[in-house]
Amino acid sequence: MIATQAFAIPELQLYIPGSTYISDTWVINSNSFELWVIGNGAKGPIYGVSLAAAYATGETGTINITPTGSSTSLAVALSGGDGTSPLLGDGSSLSPHAPWGAGTSWYSYLLGDFTSKADTIYDYTPGSTDHGLGQINKYNVDIVGYASGLHFDAYDHYESKNHTTYVVNPFSHDGENTNPVPEPGTVVLLGAGLLSLAIYGKRRRNQ
Repeated sequence: MIATQAFAIPELQLYIPGSTYISDTWVINSNSFELWVIGNGAKGPIYGVSLAAAYATGETGTINITPTGSSTSLAVALSGGDGTSPLLGDGSSLSPHAPWGAGTSWYSYLLGDFTSKADTIYDYTPGSTDHGLGQINKYNVDIVGYASGLHFDAYDHYESKNHTTYVVNPFSHDGENTNPVPEPGTVVLLGAGLLSLAIYGKRRRNQ
């Protein structure tokens, strides 16, 4: 029963605990969150899994993606400029769906091989009860800047009968964050603090 259901689960999918499922994407309104990358073991190991982070071209900031339990952030393995997208091993583009395309740039992080079947996995979309065995990698993500937020996709390949199949998490199993809007009280406090600093600086100049 589990094996049959496992094939209904994508080979790769993303999930963000505490997020909301909006327009087929897990979306969280935060710059610090946990991101799960989930590999389905039903068809065997998935090799060379990478995580792509897409951002609006021209925006800047820092992205720290750290495996849970580690203190070392992942290094950027590849990057691409406006209108490009990561390429799979067969040369095909990562995906034609938003946000990839004009106005988007990206970074890609190598996660490694997903070879384990030690975790019970599910189809992480609302209403699904499909479950199977695979591997869940958990990462702490901390973002500074990138006002429009980041969009995440996982991708690469598995081998079956001497044939290589390249996979990307489906449109319905990706994730992204949006920048939280400061509460009105926070804005007032920030303004008051800046005003105090300005007054202090003026008084010092006049002394």
